[in-house]
Amino acid sequence: MLVPDLFWPAAAGAEPYSGLELPALETLLARGRGRRTAGASLERWLATAFRVASGRELPLAALALRGDGGEPGADWWMLADPVHLELHAGRFVLADASRLAITADEARQLTGALNAHFAPDGIFFLAPRPQRWYARVAAPPRVATTPTTEVAGRDIERFLPEGEDAARWRRFINEAQMLMHGHPCNEAREARGELAVNSVWFWGAGRETRLGAGAPYAGIWSDHPLGAGLARASGIAAHPLPDSGAALVRSASGGERSRTHLVLLPSPPGAAYGDIAAWRGAVAALEGRWFSPLVAAVQEGALDRVALHGLGRDFGVRAEYSRADRYKVWRVRRRLHAYAR
Repeated sequence: MLVPDLFWPAAAGAEPYSGLELPALETLLARGRGRRTAGASLERWLATAFRVASGRELPLAALALRGDGGEPGADWWMLADPVHLELHAGRFVLADASRLAITADEARQLTGALNAHFAPDGIFFLAPRPQRWYARVAAPPRVATTPTTEVAGRDIERFLPEGEDAARWRRFINEAQMLMHGHPCNEAREARGELAVNSVWFWGAGRETRLGAGAPYAGIWSDHPLGAGLARASGIAAHPLPDSGAALVRSASGGERSRTHLVLLPSPPGAAYGDIAAWRGAVAALEGRWFSPLVAAVQEGALDRVALHGLGRDFGVRAEYSRADRYKVWRVRRRLHAYAR
């Protein structure tokens, strides 16, 4: 199980975890074989696990587009995530698409305006999903960029593109912001009290490639486009994410249960924006729908083992729990915040 944002930023201490009842997760962490890991986003973790990373850039755009049902072909692509940039004390702070509730019609109108403006620069925008946009580019971008999830809720200054073409791509971000700021879609959104979709965040430059043999998993269960895209590029099975861990166990055939699979669970929202209530509710839901049934499946012998990769911005934890671990009663359960120290 890969769970982004399972841990709240460490500077907040134990308070965000107070009162959370997570017996299955705490059992897995206490009695399984675990270790602390570095902080990472889902995108960076996947790029490392599947050996996609090439230098400083994460060439994930074409893979994500394939997972979103697009056809990357032989072209170069970047993700062009729709965002809201808010000016605070002279600096722009980014809110990602999870805060924007973009409609399909808004995505169509805004990408249409972007295409009309950026056509002379050889950039074509595509929105297979209202909240996920892509940019086909005429030449390989010589830049190092940062995934949107790593910038969300932060001042964008230190995350802007770097490299030989950095000035050009920083200019494109500024031009997109000026173009979208006064668009009728955004005027209507602001009139309704909604955040404007007033810029795009470019990252993940790359072309579609086959990853070849040696994939670390036999299959991926995911609703994230990168999950499906990586599965197809690796030649392994791609499955939609079931509703729960119990449904996953029922869905997996006998042959599949004998192999190692990657399950990408949804990221608990709110950590990037200080929304503790939303984050706590999502973690509690993960306990009931995923951690509890999968730990029970191991204890009952339906699964051999479960490994958790819990991620956070500052740190992460990896723990593997097998049926034999259920006897390690001397390993006392600790609250989740104990792993955040």
